[in-house]
Amino acid sequence: MLSRNGAVSAALDFLQKEAYPDRAESVVMLPELGIDYPYGWAVRFDFKEHIETGDRAQAPFTSVVIVPHDGSDPHFPPTNLPVEKYMGLRVSGDWPSQKGQ
Repeated sequence: MLSRNGAVSAALDFLQKEAYPDRAESVVMLPELGIDYPYGWAVRFDFKEHIETGDRAQAPFTSVVIVPHDGSDPHFPPTNLPVEKYMGLRVSGDWPSQKGQ
């Protein structure tokens, strides 16, 4: 099982190298807000500029990275579902895109 620290590290690597390489120095991980689900970790983050100013325009579009326990790549959850519902669909096998992965 992936530890919280391992999940935060994987999420940070994903954010800095894949999702926001142009804002790598702005990424602030919020490990205390991470939640461990049966499918994987939901790791929260924010941008330094949003934290410092409170300006919503400086916030990330989504502030959660999913780090699956099975070792598959970290990814953003769909924004049209609550994270808890998405994680439940993934663990149950009812997530439609799971068949293509």
